[in-house]
Amino acid sequence: MPDYRRDAGFALLCGLALVAYLRRAGVLDTLWSEPAVAIGVTGALGVEALFVLDTPVTSLWERRGVRTASAVTLLACAGGLAVRLGPVVVAAACWGLITYFVILAVSLCYR
Repeated sequence: MPDYRRDAGFALLCGLALVAYLRRAGVLDTLWSEPAVAIGVTGALGVEALFVLDTPVTSLWERRGVRTASAVTLLACAGGLAVRLGPVVVAAACWGLITYFVILAVSLCYR
């Protein structure tokens, strides 16, 4: 399986879990809040920049277990911070994943 399919699978599972959280909490409309969009897109672009720039993130990402630990950390942090800061944190994480999928789609189009 190509790396992008594996990574997209992890992102999709995380996204589904985050949207399910918002739906179950009855705050699905939080996805459309401007702070959630701004924070999520900016955060995702920052993370993707770490992969493009000459940083050790790319080699760390290839280590066994890092992807799973990252997915668990994303869900735990978003859920934990949502308790303190509200559901906008979960919505921002959703927008970060949406941004990842847009970047993936664009990169696959220009392969």
